[in-house]
Amino acid sequence: MSAEGDLKVRALLVDDHAEARAALAERLGRHHGLELIAVASSLREAQELLPESDPDIVLIDIHGHSGGGVEGCRLLRSLTDAPVVVFTSYMTYDLWTAAREAGAADYLLKDIDTERLSRRIIRLAEAHWEERTAQKLSNDRKDWG
Repeated sequence: MSAEGDLKVRALLVDDHAEARAALAERLGRHHGLELIAVASSLREAQELLPESDPDIVLIDIHGHSGGGVEGCRLLRSLTDAPVVVFTSYMTYDLWTAAREAGAADYLLKDIDTERLSRRIIRLAEAHWEERTAQKLSNDRKDWG
């Protein structure tokens, strides 16, 4: 979550298709609860942007040809504790199973209604944030006693 108290979910978007990337960025940018803090056209670019952007959630095109896909999901998941959500135009059972095994928190279809898409991304980031907070509190309690 944004440190300024405005409660915007900070997202990093990874998609190697310029038109799809621009369209998703425009759609996500319309929602007051989301802040698209970085946009990458490749996995390599995402790796470079990840440390400085420190997103609450990472969105990656699972069908990307520039280092996306399941292995891209696995790599990004190894570099951040932020949830990695795969975007796709279509999903198969086998692909979803592989993505989950690679650490994907969820998948979202690109053609979903913009408001539903934005709300789902926010809910996923908030759930992760709450889980991290609960874990920190639990660890703090252990330190006290």
